[in-house]
Amino acid sequence: MQRLEALPLLGIGVSLSLASEPDPVALVKMQGGPQFVEYAGLAEAMSVLPEIERVRAAGVPVLFHPSYVNFCGSFPNAPDWLAATADHVAAVGSPWFAQDCAYCFWEGGAGYSTQLGYFIPPILNEASLAFAIERVREVQTAVPVVVAIEPAPMSFVIGTMPLFTFFGRLAQETGCALLLDMGHLVSWEMASGQRVLDAIADLPCERVIEVHVAGGRLRKGEHGPVYVDMHESPVLDEVWQMLTQMLPLLPNVKALCYECEGMPAATVMSHLERLREQVRRFSASAALRVMAGAAS
Repeated sequence: MQRLEALPLLGIGVSLSLASEPDPVALVKMQGGPQFVEYAGLAEAMSVLPEIERVRAAGVPVLFHPSYVNFCGSFPNAPDWLAATADHVAAVGSPWFAQDCAYCFWEGGAGYSTQLGYFIPPILNEASLAFAIERVREVQTAVPVVVAIEPAPMSFVIGTMPLFTFFGRLAQETGCALLLDMGHLVSWEMASGQRVLDAIADLPCERVIEVHVAGGRLRKGEHGPVYVDMHESPVLDEVWQMLTQMLPLLPNVKALCYECEGMPAATVMSHLERLREQVRRFSASAALRVMAGAAS
């Protein structure tokens, strides 16, 4: 079991692409700005180190949150691909390594999720769970920090296992941490016609160390609305409502993150304040509530 007690408390921050707007350093320097910066990037650390140094010089830590590891399915990750990931994590000092549990490449070798066009989520059944356990252990062996697994956005669902049952068992079997994106939970509810909280007893809530909020939109589907994960869009009411429901159940959240690629700085700042308010009112973590108050 990966130990979570020693992980640092990061507070309320942002997740973005270092190469596009908004500028993370400008956000950090604003009153009430993010307490950490999470970023997506290439496997090779040298591709981001100059930007990482700018963020560090502004006085906040960073988290690495890429989209190129297969955390499910029968296709293993190449050892040199995982070695590059381990080097990246060490070079930037990311205290944990988190990514969506999804197919990012197909067949052998390596690749980024953008090459498939989108995350392909796992089948929610016993056979798929067994492969996910294998993939997570594979990454844990290679990466020298806590590994956190995130349910991916789902515009469709294959398999009948409840989302929290699948990820609860994955966490229990591997000892990994969990990251919950509120929009991704909403997407599963809409695609499956079920409620995530109906299986909350199956989720080891104490292993949730990170929470995401991001923009999205709804499109019309054959059987009702479909949630589309779009970080450059407004955060939907359904996502804020999910956050209100989940925060009281998660006692060990170390980082609450607004994914804000492409959003204006003023929007980012207003969302950070709303997140701090939600934490102060609803979070089960006393330490996170203190950090939310200190950042106001």
